[in-house]
Amino acid sequence: MDTSTQTQLTQSHTRVPWSAVVVYTILACGLAWLVMLPLWLGDGLTDPNAMLLIGAMMFTPSIAALIVTFTMVRPAKKARYLGLVPFRPAWRNIVLFLGWPLVFLVLAFGAFFIGVLFGWTTPDWSASSLQTALGDDTTVAAYMAVSFAWLPLTILMSTVSAFGEELGWRGFLTSALAPLGFWKSAGIIGVIWGLWHAPIILLGYNFNRTDVTGLLWMCGFTLCVGVLLQWSRYWTGNVWPAAVGHGALNSVTSLTFLWLPAGFDSAFSTVLGAPGWIAMGIVIVVLALLKQPRRKLELTSPARS
Repeated sequence: MDTSTQTQLTQSHTRVPWSAVVVYTILACGLAWLVMLPLWLGDGLTDPNAMLLIGAMMFTPSIAALIVTFTMVRPAKKARYLGLVPFRPAWRNIVLFLGWPLVFLVLAFGAFFIGVLFGWTTPDWSASSLQTALGDDTTVAAYMAVSFAWLPLTILMSTVSAFGEELGWRGFLTSALAPLGFWKSAGIIGVIWGLWHAPIILLGYNFNRTDVTGLLWMCGFTLCVGVLLQWSRYWTGNVWPAAVGHGALNSVTSLTFLWLPAGFDSAFSTVLGAPGWIAMGIVIVVLALLKQPRRKLELTSPARS
């Protein structure tokens, strides 16, 4: 690629395509509501197809991203704009593929212990609530052993569905808002991502709050974790580690439930709520002190002489 062509491609990414961002947001959120409509017209989260529909909802950001990228933005390097490439240097991706599950495992249990330390939740160390739920046929120890043993496979399966979201949030939207800089774009994406969850949050999912407070709690969570996942997009240039991190977070969070009492409040006992904000906030402060990310998001291929 000659220098003049490279300059033209670079200049095409110096402004935020706000019309495309707005259309993307409307599409992603509108499709999410459409997918969840059967639950709203039916039995809500008790519907036997609820988890299947929630899984389908996770792909609505990808659908919106593909539509807007190919019809409105139309970048010269579509795969790079969506964060599908580059994959070099490969070692950065490998580090996060292996590291994100460990990081989010520490954050999830760190948040759990923060909730205990601050007196926000009372741990069920004997796992009596779990035993009641399991009945007499399955021992708690066996169930916990299987839960941890199957964690790699659980993360892999969760990563597939998480990719459906990440192609939108850390793919298209991160690229589109890149001219604003890392922190401003992470803030905007965090809010949009949180509000996108409205169709399930308002049904009581995650926080058991069916009003605006549930959405506020969700936005707080997505703002925090969004910074971490967006950092991985900047560090590697692609969305694949973000999908692994997202999938890992969804998988390891449920492990902390094993030691929580029945009817626990996620807002004060898990990584989704205030304890998680504190745990992730510490990591975010460290990133800021280290002046991370140190480089801008590259949406064009490196120039060749």
